[in-house]
Amino acid sequence: MDVWGPDRLEHFLETMEPVTLDSQNVEILVPPQTLAEPHRGITGFGIFRMTQEGMREVDAYLSQFEQAGVQVKLLPILENPTLAQDLALYRQGQREIEAEWQHTTVEKITTWGATRKLTLLPLVDWKTRQPTLQTELGVAYHLQTDTQSILFDLGLNAHQHHPSPLLHNMTQLGITLNDIDTIVISHNHGDHVGGSTWSRKNTFSVTATQLPLTEILVYTPVPMTYPGLTPIHANAPTIIGTGVATIGTISNQLFGEQLKITPIGRTHEQAVAINVKDKGVVLIIGCGHQTLPKILKRTEALFDEPLYGVIGGLHYAVDGGPFELKGMTLHKYFGTGKLPWRPITRQELQDNIALLQSHDPKIVALSPHDSSPISLQALKQAFPTAYIDLSVGEPIIIGG
Repeated sequence: MDVWGPDRLEHFLETMEPVTLDSQNVEILVPPQTLAEPHRGITGFGIFRMTQEGMREVDAYLSQFEQAGVQVKLLPILENPTLAQDLALYRQGQREIEAEWQHTTVEKITTWGATRKLTLLPLVDWKTRQPTLQTELGVAYHLQTDTQSILFDLGLNAHQHHPSPLLHNMTQLGITLNDIDTIVISHNHGDHVGGSTWSRKNTFSVTATQLPLTEILVYTPVPMTYPGLTPIHANAPTIIGTGVATIGTISNQLFGEQLKITPIGRTHEQAVAINVKDKGVVLIIGCGHQTLPKILKRTEALFDEPLYGVIGGLHYAVDGGPFELKGMTLHKYFGTGKLPWRPITRQELQDNIALLQSHDPKIVALSPHDSSPISLQALKQAFPTAYIDLSVGEPIIIGG
């Protein structure tokens, strides 16, 4: 709440109607309190514990205070009883994943073929220019090569609707599940497997219920299950089609194994590499938790073909994120591979951009689902001829 004079504060207290919140997704630990004396611009506070599904309900709850003239800002709170444990897990995990990275070797892939044409159609992401399509903070791309129809990730479906945003958009764009012969899961986070409901169970879903997906090959970065299927755990680099391969999982330790909103921690993520004839390797990335330097180094180790394109998420939540909830940007604090109080900086972003520039990609398209507007603009300025705005429903076509 912002700084008010005594008269305004008294008027608010006398006229504000009681505000209640009845939700299974939100717990009010400390109801809104008013300080006897403003402190550093703050005149009141409240404390909530919420799941990812409860964000919309908290937004509606606090909007009632805004309508009464209160300025509201949300900030994440790290609970002291678990903070030290989370910090220890993070530090130990960072040491382990660095040791794993240093000791992991991969064999070069030379006989994987090529596709003459690649069409990448964003089915789920945060931006679109088409009013009939739905957006959300997740990723799902349709990858069409000469011989394969691949569904890369399955979106978020935060409220577990049926049809999900993924299925809705597929219908609008003329794609059915019968058209898909391969599914690749980049990593087991809710915004990529169809919701946190499924990620907690080490499974995935294209909508609110697990539909039959017979005769579809599924490649996952960790052991996962699905009714009627046996997903293939592709920990090592794996050729999955003509000119199509996974680059193998690369691990990162993310801070927050005991977060109430969406627990994260050790994350194993894979990207897809597609060899386009006479062009080179196009990387399709989910969130980029592996970090761009490791992704590029792994790609160089695997393939002789030059890097032609980088498309997808890299979690560049610099000075913000894809959205704000009453001033709070969770992507800035969590999922970066860094500690919340040491968020990714503009200099780190520029260092990553310089590294990517040294590879001279001809196509760059950054997903807006996990990066800030500042980062999107920085990539666009750094690659004025190569950059493409990634938008749901707008295909990116390479080759022909």
